[in-house]
Formats: sequence, structure tokens, C-alpha cells
Amino acid sequence: MNTYDHFPVIETDRLRLRPVIESDIKEIYAAFSDGDALRYYGMAPLQTEEEAYELIQAFEKGFTTGSSIRWGIILKEQDKLIGTCGFHNWSKSDRRTELGYELNRAYWNNGFMIEALRAILHYGFNGMEFNRIAAVIRPENKVSRALVSKLGFHEEALLQEHQRVGDHYYDMYIYSLLKKNADLYEQEANSL
Repeated sequence: MNTYDHFPVIETDRLRLRPVIESDIKEIYAAFSDGDALRYYGMAPLQTEEEAYELIQAFEKGFTTGSSIRWGIILKEQDKLIGTCGFHNWSKSDRRTELGYELNRAYWNNGFMIEALRAILHYGFNGMEFNRIAAVIRPENKVSRALVSKLGFHEEALLQEHQRVGDHYYDMYIYSLLKKNADLYEQEANSL
């Protein structure tokens, strides 16, 4: 499947993963304006819906230029965007990328993110033919570190002063998952 020709829509039991669109602006603003939820994200919280619109356009541009892909996580029973997830920092020649994700705080602790990430990891390894998917996470973000470990990622190293937010630099752990070690992702995620 050639991801660069069309945006893949992925279905799981409870979720639909599809492009983030303009009508998602209120949900994108809600997720990306929550300072506590974005504490480890690496960007300042959004201040206006106009910034949310610009973020949606950036997601679209990333896909059309072939540099990233960001799925909107839609809760099927409510037909509502509850977060996003995707891949960025692609190296097509090396067949590697980095994982990114966030979820509206109202939907935490329900297993939605692990369900979404299992589906996109399956697609990343099989539909996009990545060999390596990394996650770069601040040491104090214990929940995210536990999440990627549960998905089979392995901690590789501590990257000192790797992330800059404002005038402050943060250390980051790098985790990786290789295709040869990702047998559990050869499962039910269905791409439409």
C-alpha cells in the first residue's frame, strides 16, 4: 500500500483513525490548549482556535509533503475526536520514524491510546514498511514511558538536553521498536 497516494483510515474495535479535518477545530483546541496535558509535549499550549486551525493545516501539510502523518483518534460511539497520533521525522531511505501522540484528558485511563497506537504501529511496519519506530520521551513522563514499554519498545539511551521549550532544555529518553521484534502488531487493525 502506498501511503503517499491516499490517507489511510484505520478501524479498531472502538476507534476510527482518520485525517484531522477543519471541523475538528474545537476538539483540537481542547486537547492542545490543556497545559497540564501538554506538560511533556514540547510545545506551548494553544491560546486560540486560530492556532488550532494552523495546527490542523500543519498536519495536512506534513502528509502532503511526505514528512509526517497524523491521525485523528475518533471515538466511534460518539463520532468525536479525542486525540491524535502519528509518525514524524521520517527517514524514507532508512525506513525509520518517530511516534507522537496525545489524548484529551477526559479520555485518559480507558485504553484508547494503546488501542490507537497498536493500530498505527501495525500500519507503520506493514503498510509504510518502516523498520524502526522510535519514541522520544522526557524522563519524568512515567505514564508515556510505561505505555511504550507495554507496546514492546525498549529504552536505548538518555539524550541530554535534547528538547528545547522556550529557554529551557530537557533530557529525553529514546525508545525503539524494530519490525523484527513487533510480532504482536500483525493482528486485527483494519485499514480501509
